[in-house]
Amino acid sequence: MGASFLPPCMSRIATRSESNATNSLEEIAVDLPDGRTARVEITGLPTNHARVDVRIPNGRRWIFGVNGDIAGLVMVLNQNGQRVDDELPTWIEPVIQRTGLKGIDS
Repeated sequence: MGASFLPPCMSRIATRSESNATNSLEEIAVDLPDGRTARVEITGLPTNHARVDVRIPNGRRWIFGVNGDIAGLVMVLNQNGQRVDDELPTWIEPVIQRTGLKGIDS
């Protein structure tokens, strides 16, 4: 991802090694409208991100696979790591778009 502009509501937590395709490339923090902070982890190759994880500390986790420039929901996990069927919150697509993707496949 290199040097990228992050909007004021996002801060870079760490940039990790890009030498291994399974390593996390970047993790960012996003302030949500309700005052919580979500962590967004991008993994895969710099030119084709394989996965984007959005996590709320002690809360839900949304895992997206990436195809081209669109994210597709793979699964939602609750705070205990159990798979749940859950609607996407309204704030999640703008968060995905801030990673450089166009949006979420509906």
